[in-house]
Amino acid sequence: MSDFPHPNWDDAVNAAVVRNEVMGGADLTQLAVGKMLIVRCQDCTLAVDRREDGLYISGHPEFCPVFTKCTISGSNYGGSMLKMHWVGRGMFMEFHTEAHPKRIVTSEILEVTEV
Repeated sequence: MSDFPHPNWDDAVNAAVVRNEVMGGADLTQLAVGKMLIVRCQDCTLAVDRREDGLYISGHPEFCPVFTKCTISGSNYGGSMLKMHWVGRGMFMEFHTEAHPKRIVTSEILEVTEV
C-alpha cells in the first residue's frame, strides 16, 4: 500500500489499520449468495446470510433474534472511522434493520468465519 502510513492520520489510527490487516476479516462485497458469515463478538454470536435480495442477520437477542434483513455499513475501530463493507476481527460492526433504523454497534468482534 503506497499511501500507508497515511500522513494525515493519527499514529493510533495508522496502528489500528495495520492491526486490522494482520487480524483479518471479511469483505461483504465478496460474500457470494448462499454463503454465510459467523461473527463471534464478545457479547453474542451473529450469523450474516447473503441472499438474492441482500444481507440477513440473526443472533442478537434484542435486535435480530431471527434472520432479519439488514444493512451492514462496515466496521469501526472503536470510534467514528468506518471501514466500509468490512467485518473485521478486533473491530465493531455497524448495522441497522428496518425495525431498528438507528445504528447498532456490536461488541468487539473476536472471530469471523465464512461458511
